[in-house]
Amino acid sequence: MPLTKRWIISRNVDLTFIIGSSLAGYLYLFLNLVLQVPISFLWWFWSVGFDGTHIFGTASRTFFDSEARKTDRMLLFGSAAFFFSLGPAMVLAGAKPLLAMIVAVWAYYHVMRQHYGFMALYKVKNRDVERSDAVLDRVFLGVMMVVPPFHRFLVHHPRELGMPARWAFETRFPNFEPLMWLAVALTCAVFAVRQVQRARAGDSFNLPKFLLLGAVLPLHWITFATMSWQAAVPTVTIVHNLQYHALIWFHNRNKYAAKGAVAKHGRIPAAVTASLVSYALIALVFSAAYRIPGFQLGRMSDLAFGFFAGFGLTHYYLDSRIWRVRSDPSLRQTLQLA
Repeated sequence: MPLTKRWIISRNVDLTFIIGSSLAGYLYLFLNLVLQVPISFLWWFWSVGFDGTHIFGTASRTFFDSEARKTDRMLLFGSAAFFFSLGPAMVLAGAKPLLAMIVAVWAYYHVMRQHYGFMALYKVKNRDVERSDAVLDRVFLGVMMVVPPFHRFLVHHPRELGMPARWAFETRFPNFEPLMWLAVALTCAVFAVRQVQRARAGDSFNLPKFLLLGAVLPLHWITFATMSWQAAVPTVTIVHNLQYHALIWFHNRNKYAAKGAVAKHGRIPAAVTASLVSYALIALVFSAAYRIPGFQLGRMSDLAFGFFAGFGLTHYYLDSRIWRVRSDPSLRQTLQLA
């Protein structure tokens, strides 16, 4: 069975930040569960150091890019206006719990979509483009990432999300859990059988794709089996953050380090692309400038909580629009996929 190992950025970067970033999640598991490091400390380290900075990564190629501000004005400023007003409007309507649930579910879906995106890039890079495998890979990844939090919070412990205990699926639908595990088992079995078929047919083995799946999926199962949502959020999201930083740095270096980039895109993208140190420092300032006051004000005012939720919501939406490789030839060229 021939082995293919074409990488998105490079072997070392991919193994360290796209696949190896899962080690940061396992480190969080170890620090919290074994060494009993308070999750409040780990949360702040993740929130300011990694999560807020990765939102800056999106801003660096959208709001801070003068060309993007001209060509995508309605997308950028329209989405910001909508999502920064949506939170306060929902709070005033008495729907803060619903707002918190929307943010949480969209955040996790955002993480799922990124893992799927990297898997899809590895499939393109390694010519793993059989249509039936594309569907099966998507279903397998989706099932293996949705079931762990669904099992913990909706089947057994809805109170951890602020919902009544009587809403637990184990109470309302006693036969649901066996059917859920049957669906998981069937998905895994079909996926495994397909890999055996491919091996017997002499199809290539997409090493980066399987390394990614092997690194990410066990982390989610272990995390949601052992952690509350407060601890699970930074544990699974720090992996996403590191992956995103690697991709945005690769994208920005290819796009903004070119001759004439300052005149075309503005000084900020060029400045943050000048060196990794400058990118990290500016991103940290950006993150601290809104995460710290956002947390403090959000504890005192529900309206402030609703407003600062706009940062995450705008990021989730814009990310779903600006990384469409199939429909954006310039993006394919920037990511060296053309």
